[in-house]
Amino acid sequence: MRNVKTWGILFLCLLLLPGVAYAQKRQIEGTVISQEDKEPLIGATVIVKGSLSGAETDLDGHFTLEVDPDAKFIIVDYIGMKQTQVSIPKSGILNVALQPEAMNLDEVVVTGYGNFSRSSFTGSANTLRADLLKEMPVVSIEQKLQGMTSGVNITGSSGQPGANASIRIRGMGSFNASNEPLFVIDGVPVTSGNLSTGSGSEASYMNNAKTNIMSTINPSDIENITVIKDAAAASLYGSRAANGVILITTKQGSKGRTRVTLNASAGFSDAAVDFRPTLNGEQRRELLYEGLVNYAQDQIAKDPASFTQTPEEYANANIGAYTSVPALGYTDWKDVLMRQAVHQNYEASVSGGSENTTVYSSLGYQKQEGLVENSSMERYSGRFNVQQKIGKRGEAGANLMFSQVNQEMNEERTSSINPFYCMAVATPPSYPVFNEDGSYANTYPGTNVNPLRDMRTDYNRVRMTRIFGTAHGAVEIIKGLKLKEVLSYDYSIQKDARYFNALSGAGPKSGSDAQSSKGFIEYGKLISSTSLNYVRTFANKHHLDVLAAYEAESFQTDKAAGEKSKMPSDQLFEPDNAAVINSFVSSTQDYRLLSYLTRLNYDYDNRYYIAGSFRRDGSSRLAPEHRWGNFWSVSGMWHLGAEDFMKAVKPVLSDVKIRASYGVNGNQPGSYYGYMGLYSYGKNYMDNPGSYESTQANPNLKWEKNYNMNLGLDLAFIDRIFVTLEYYNRDTKDLLYNRPISATTGFLNYLGNLGQLNNKGVELEVRSLNISNADFNWTTVLNLTHNKNKIVALDGNLDQVVESSWFIRKIGLPFNTFYVKEFAGVDPSSGNALYYKNTEDENGNLDRTLTQDVNEAQAVPYKQVDPKISGGLTNILSYKWFDLAFTLSYSLGGYSFDKTGTYIETDGASEGNRNLPIYELDRWQKPGDITDIPRFVLGRSDKVSGGSSRFVHSTDHLRLKNLTFGFTLPHNWTDKVLLDKVRVYFSGSNLLTWAKWKQYDPEVPVSGEVFCETPPMRTFSFGVEVNF
Repeated sequence: MRNVKTWGILFLCLLLLPGVAYAQKRQIEGTVISQEDKEPLIGATVIVKGSLSGAETDLDGHFTLEVDPDAKFIIVDYIGMKQTQVSIPKSGILNVALQPEAMNLDEVVVTGYGNFSRSSFTGSANTLRADLLKEMPVVSIEQKLQGMTSGVNITGSSGQPGANASIRIRGMGSFNASNEPLFVIDGVPVTSGNLSTGSGSEASYMNNAKTNIMSTINPSDIENITVIKDAAAASLYGSRAANGVILITTKQGSKGRTRVTLNASAGFSDAAVDFRPTLNGEQRRELLYEGLVNYAQDQIAKDPASFTQTPEEYANANIGAYTSVPALGYTDWKDVLMRQAVHQNYEASVSGGSENTTVYSSLGYQKQEGLVENSSMERYSGRFNVQQKIGKRGEAGANLMFSQVNQEMNEERTSSINPFYCMAVATPPSYPVFNEDGSYANTYPGTNVNPLRDMRTDYNRVRMTRIFGTAHGAVEIIKGLKLKEVLSYDYSIQKDARYFNALSGAGPKSGSDAQSSKGFIEYGKLISSTSLNYVRTFANKHHLDVLAAYEAESFQTDKAAGEKSKMPSDQLFEPDNAAVINSFVSSTQDYRLLSYLTRLNYDYDNRYYIAGSFRRDGSSRLAPEHRWGNFWSVSGMWHLGAEDFMKAVKPVLSDVKIRASYGVNGNQPGSYYGYMGLYSYGKNYMDNPGSYESTQANPNLKWEKNYNMNLGLDLAFIDRIFVTLEYYNRDTKDLLYNRPISATTGFLNYLGNLGQLNNKGVELEVRSLNISNADFNWTTVLNLTHNKNKIVALDGNLDQVVESSWFIRKIGLPFNTFYVKEFAGVDPSSGNALYYKNTEDENGNLDRTLTQDVNEAQAVPYKQVDPKISGGLTNILSYKWFDLAFTLSYSLGGYSFDKTGTYIETDGASEGNRNLPIYELDRWQKPGDITDIPRFVLGRSDKVSGGSSRFVHSTDHLRLKNLTFGFTLPHNWTDKVLLDKVRVYFSGSNLLTWAKWKQYDPEVPVSGEVFCETPPMRTFSFGVEVNF
């Protein structure tokens, strides 16, 4: 009996032991949020250190976990965030804020033909995440990239809202074909660049600033942007990717409860720099008076008998013809024509989903005024994205984008209705705006022209509507083998309308000779892609990824534009009301591109990587015998940091990767029918319908090809400093170029393949996680690019071609090299300009003798447009509820040619009725003066013909490109009003500029030739973001 009791007691103790142990455990709970935006993290892992006990956070970032009494630490982990170890508090309440793993985040590179982690990518690519791009007050996507990544240079041909921009990735690669990169949105190539209803004479009366179709996309819908710069991935896109690829990944829905984001901002803008400062009325009158005196002195010195007046008497008698004083005083034309522009932006988005379905949708409205009254852009945008899992093996999705852009643009040609040409050149302070009775004055002597009135009555309007839709479906046939079909359609239509009033200075108009024009251009691109992708891992060390695909692309454009004049009333603007047809043009064009492609990626044990791709493109733009082109690439990477022998240096040298790639991609002619001989009909020949040959045939036209080599080195130090160094060499052969031919053929040139162009350079990027703790985070990104461009070969034995009046294309020199007479300063004794003769002897040596006779000087190649070094410096900081981010962009070693200087810097030969630059205050006035501004002689005859290096100026500059400062309200404030997040912020662009030459903006057009384009804007914006 006693034994039974003993065994019973033991048995009861065994039953109670788990309960005793359970009673000794304790419960902890808390939330996990992002330190960056204070948002809850869904699905974060919370594990007790040293055990398998753990939990995941729910939709609100909340977790509950049972821990042993002796447990001291828990580990919190979440993808994209830095893993954190936290002590378990006695209170049992634990709230954790994870910091973004800004430097170590294994970013996904989305190539459109499969996604790769950055750590396994063998090519050259940079990914800019949303945290680097948010709240920049920009209209179009390209503006977000300036200074943010190495190897990319972005310049605008105009500072008007929504105007087109030029993008160069690792220099220019073509003479005549496109130099623009391919844009890909969510894996689908899209239409990009400018849309215009004409070129040449057609564009002369239509859209001159060129609407940028990428401005139809709301930048706030972008999750990240990846720039692919070498052939390793770009060759997958074949003929479309000769100039690199910009991959845009848009935002998608996320699993969990529905989240709503509202964002509103407004602000104002002015010119980023003081646009071409000029002399005021008194200063100009003083200069012109001095010029008249100097002229008379020179004439008296030549022939004393020819002048009966003293120089002062001559100046007093003639000064009124050049600079009379208006009844209402001198005019400040910059103040009259420019304004402080305002802008506003409103956005709303909804995101959410379940395990199988995610949805994202957004609406946006933005309006940005330009710097003058008849310049603005207004955009309405909407987007819807849905992703659906179908069973265990299937998935489908759709993405639909709609936008409408209304744009009004001011004139930018050499015209008296170009407000910036008026400010810089055409309207001096002595020209009045209004008469004494308040009516518009006839500003230009002997005309009815008035820039302010014309700017308010004339218009150049554009309405662009774009619909871009993509649908895809995929099924996993067997484990690792996926079949995918993608269908997309990109449709846009642009409508232009333009009107010149009867008195406008846009042309020789008088009486009722007003002009009205209308036009449209319609684009449609249909792409179908079928791919088979096999991904498999063998023995945990061999990773294989193989893809084969077929693509078909069809593109069609339809356009018409016409102009009429002789309007019966200044209240009627429609062309149909006019009496005379000035012109009418129309066309329908299309092309097709068929492609077969395959790629293979393999790595062993995440240490040794090899990749290859092959693509065969067939384009209807080339003759059948030259229609197909082959494009390929090979690449490899050695993950040196994963080797066992590197473990000893791991604490300092955290990681090392060596990459190499080589490949070929191509470029097709811009003309859809470049190989054909074309005829134009509808011409008048002796009062009968006639025709003429408008394009000479070239059935031998073929692909332009780029041969790309890239070497890369990736280093990581103490898991905080990450360095990427790359060297590239890019040869473009069989360049598409308008080959000069004898005029006896009836043509000046025809499109052919000739020559070779080379770009080589070095890129450096340093990313540093300077400080990272619970309260304070500071990240720095520095990038630097050096690119050297040169012409290797031209046509046969031809070694140079002079284009326009101040550019030369010469073997061994950069493509954009100036060809000018070399200015040598000012003679201190006479004040006359000095030039180097630069005549060449039989041995090729230049005569460096100085001369005051500009006609004795010979033009020579002189400096280049492209900078020697360019890049940016970005800093991202956050402290508790405050965040700050800013980017400095810089450029060194580049030059521009000031075409406007040829109008207003002729030392008195042409300036009588023009504005005069402010630097004329530094002119030579007496013997011994040391200056670069010669003596001013009004009416002199020795004007420089062609170009002079006086008009070549440095574009060296440092610019505060973007700045954002925000404050996020603490959660204990926002929780009381049932809001997840409230953030107020300031953002600005082009806030400060330090430039070597201060007459115009240093970010000049890509050609390097500067005229009177609208300058970029400096923008100040204030906003609020609310999440619930």
